[in-house]
Amino acid sequence: MKLNRGALSAGAALLLAVGFRAMDVSAPTGLFSVRERVYQGVRWVCADELARHLKGSVGKDSVSSYPALLLGGRRILVSTASPMVSLDGQIVKMAHVPREAEGCLWLPEEFLTNVLPKALGGPVRILGEEAKPMVQVVPPVKSVAGSGQAVTVDTAVSADFVRITLAGEGVTGAEVTRSGREVLVRLRSGAFSAPAHELGRGIVERVAPDREGKVLRVDLGDRFKKLDILKLRNPERLVLAVKGESQQVPAPPPSGNAGPGLPPEPAASAPESPGTSFAKEMPVKTPALDVVVLDPGHGGGDTGAVAPGGRTEKDIALELSQRLVPLLEAQGLKVVLTRTEDSTVSLMQRTAIANFNQADLFLSIHLNASPAPGARGPEVYFMSRDATDLWASELASKENLEGQGTDTGSGLHLVLWEMAQTAFLVESAFLAETIQQNLNSILGTASRSVRQAPFAVLEGARMPAVLVEVAFLTHGDDLRKVNDPSFQEQVARGLAEAVAAFKERYENPAAPADVP
Repeated sequence: MKLNRGALSAGAALLLAVGFRAMDVSAPTGLFSVRERVYQGVRWVCADELARHLKGSVGKDSVSSYPALLLGGRRILVSTASPMVSLDGQIVKMAHVPREAEGCLWLPEEFLTNVLPKALGGPVRILGEEAKPMVQVVPPVKSVAGSGQAVTVDTAVSADFVRITLAGEGVTGAEVTRSGREVLVRLRSGAFSAPAHELGRGIVERVAPDREGKVLRVDLGDRFKKLDILKLRNPERLVLAVKGESQQVPAPPPSGNAGPGLPPEPAASAPESPGTSFAKEMPVKTPALDVVVLDPGHGGGDTGAVAPGGRTEKDIALELSQRLVPLLEAQGLKVVLTRTEDSTVSLMQRTAIANFNQADLFLSIHLNASPAPGARGPEVYFMSRDATDLWASELASKENLEGQGTDTGSGLHLVLWEMAQTAFLVESAFLAETIQQNLNSILGTASRSVRQAPFAVLEGARMPAVLVEVAFLTHGDDLRKVNDPSFQEQVARGLAEAVAAFKERYENPAAPADVP
């Protein structure tokens, strides 16, 4: 996870060039007038001035370093990276991202109309159709949108489901037609920027753009059953959700497990690269917990967080995962890794690997980062449509963005939400709580607790799944520890013990549990 909030955005710089106007506001506390600036048709007010009128205050959150307002006795944590705030822990989305400039936190007008009523317990209205000028307004510089927007193509494959995600500006306006075993997606603007994907046999065989990049052809297999089309926004995506049965994927060459000194053995997975041979059989699901998928976060060009001195999240996550493999295998478990080297694996493909291997457990390993120097210790997450708090929501957004994952907002319904974690929340919560307690003991951070957030890498898992942020690379003591091989062994043992406790609960549901 990487966070970069230090630079002044171009929008904030342009905001400074705009003169003031007056805004009259009606609130449960009475009428008042604040200065505003109008930029790109949006009205902005300074949080300090708003707080003075409402007898509140503005400060900084100690964990996330985000601005925090106290208005009407309610605490409002404001993200300056995403269009959202947290009102007493409840996420409220807005249309625009608040900006920090000229020593002030600038809030968009919808903060007054959407957030303030919840904080003050009554309606808030901006009076007058037009703002009243106090000084001359300097028109903002117009941005020039680029032409020929590239549309990306991402695929995820499991035994009975193939998801094809097209992402790019204007993609939701594409025309989708189906004739027999062929689906065509015609763009109105832009061009597909992906090579052909050979997906195997059964549900979907091939996905390929034409020579001009204007039409994407999807070749359906003889075991195709149903096609659903979803249009998602922020960012804009068109999702083809293809259902069927017995998808056979291209078989990868044999590769070894990541545990030191272990003999190589074939690993069944759903690879991203084209192949010509196909897996003869799907892995068989058994009643026991016997298959665990470990997901070392990030990889390839996606470094994740970078610590002072250059150590990267992707490298440490892989080291921790490799140390965990032999400990899990000693429990009689088969372990599959989503990557065994410094390679790029998309977020959707990671859970596709777990689904294809009929995994009983999915464990994604990450390292954290924060602009707050005091932030330290482990954080363990399990899948939820709603985040526990703004920090959890922001962390999920960052992880999803860096891995080119899907947005997990209102579009997660129908087919996508069928693949989500709804059926496994209790089991995932138990595993997350057990891991959190073990890591708290190892790092000495008793105050850390389990959180929920809509991580894309957990979205499609059809088994209990958790994401572990082991420690903060931005905290000196945490960084020193995770660089120590003996500490990495401690963390691996803590994770292995949590899996063992989960396995006991999974296979003996009547057994007493120490963790609710």
